[in-house]
Amino acid sequence: MSLETISLEKKEKIAIIRLNRPKLLNAVNEQLVWDFQEATIDVKQDDLIKVVIITGAGRGFSAGADLSERNSSWRGSKDALLRGYKPFFESIISMPKPVIGAIAGPAAGIGAAIAMSCDLRVMSDDSYILSVFSNIALVPDGGLSWYLPKFMGFAKAYEHAIEAKKISAEDCLKYGIANKVVSRDELEKVTLEWAHKLSKRSSQSLNHTKRLMRESLEVGYWNTFHNEAEIQNELTVSDQNKEAVKAFLEKREPNFD
Repeated sequence: MSLETISLEKKEKIAIIRLNRPKLLNAVNEQLVWDFQEATIDVKQDDLIKVVIITGAGRGFSAGADLSERNSSWRGSKDALLRGYKPFFESIISMPKPVIGAIAGPAAGIGAAIAMSCDLRVMSDDSYILSVFSNIALVPDGGLSWYLPKFMGFAKAYEHAIEAKKISAEDCLKYGIANKVVSRDELEKVTLEWAHKLSKRSSQSLNHTKRLMRESLEVGYWNTFHNEAEIQNELTVSDQNKEAVKAFLEKREPNFD
């Protein structure tokens, strides 16, 4: 795989997708969109990978869209969002494995939407989420208008969006956007340790719990209740369940390899 603007590393059941335009704070140009599509599809389809980390090279996660780009194939913003961005968001959201965003510095504009699309987030104490769009007379996109009210409530999300106010790492922790906040020096170490810990857990539990909880945001209680029943019926006769019960009775860690 040849990627120009993203690096993809795989080791010990973990994939690290790194936005790699550090001189421009990983601003998203068209080439990065295509590379990101390819990288997310690759790790989604790789059964050896149990956990995915998305992060940025250099000083920040992503400053958002590259406004200096002059030549692209997009036929307007709608085309860019639907033909370009939507496929990699779909891969992240539907990926049958947890995706952790490791966020340093700014996650702004479409970079904020990428950070918010991850299932879990570890943020450095100097990082922030920023819906910057109102500064250039636009609306949030990449699903940011959906994510922010879910975490912050309508009034605070609307305030931060229309004033283009930074949501600090500390506030992200308060609102439940961030799972962990650590120093910048510890960001990669803590994220990798968490990824390794998750990679040892039952893949079917991780995968189905992600799907159930993602779907629960858009359906009613009884829909989720019945979906849980269907999945549980399958999993209680699975090899992983048998191994987990056996390990519990034998007072040892289960081996899901």
